[in-house]
Amino acid sequence: SSCALQLGHRLKHLAAAMQPLARASLVLAFCSEAWGINLRSGGQDPKGPGQAEPTMDGACAECNKHAEYLDREDPCVCHATDVMGTFANDATKELTTRKGYGFETTNTGKERLPEGWMWHCRPVSATEGLWKQCPAAPAAP
Repeated sequence: SSCALQLGHRLKHLAAAMQPLARASLVLAFCSEAWGINLRSGGQDPKGPGQAEPTMDGACAECNKHAEYLDREDPCVCHATDVMGTFANDATKELTTRKGYGFETTNTGKERLPEGWMWHCRPVSATEGLWKQCPAAPAAP
């Protein structure tokens, strides 16, 4: 009886000590689930206005989503361009040095920046091949 009483007393203290741990575990589980949902949906949803999309398909999907609201005078025909590959910048800089009787050119940064696609209702410039027309949006049911 004394042994059972001591065991009950210890279990009571153990349960009280574990309550904050249980709460923390519950909060951690909730946050990690929310983070997982955000990661799963984050790669598929457009990043939003003014943000470069990682793929042309992503930029075109965002344009097609808004196109019906942007055709006041002319229909919005979605076009996209990879703005990260259009201009040279410091990340793509090359260094040319003398080597022996010639020169050697090495890339000091990345050969190319990761793709970043922006959309517009029509090509913004006349540069051939810069703006690519997006596939038409599927008809709404």
